Amino acid sequence: MNDEKEQTATVICFLIGGLVLATGIYDFFHYDLHIRDLVNIVAVFLILVGLGLAPKTFFTPIGKLFSTSYRLPTLVNSKIQQSLIISGVLLSLVCIIWGY
Repeated sequence: MNDEKEQTATVICFLIGGLVLATGIYDFFHYDLHIRDLVNIVAVFLILVGLGLAPKTFFTPIGKLFSTSYRLPTLVNSKIQQSLIISGVLLSLVCIIWGY
C-alpha cells in the first residue's frame, strides 16, 4: 500500500467505523436503543472495516471490479476481508428481517 490515496481511504473507513460503533454503543446504553439497533450498528462497523482493508476498491473502475479475472489486492488475507463484509451484510439482513 504505497499510494497516499489508499492510506487515506483506509484511515477514513476505520475512523468512520470506529465513530459509528462508539456512538452506537453510547446510544445503546444511554438512550435505551433496541438490541436490533446495536446489532445493525455492529454490521455497519464490520462493513466499513472490511472496505478499509481493501482500499483499492475505491479507486478501481467498476467494470474491472466485477471482472472474473481481476483479483482485488487487500491488506490482509482476502478471506478475512471478505468474511468481515459478508458478516456485516448478513447481520444487516437479519436486522431487517427481525424488524418485521
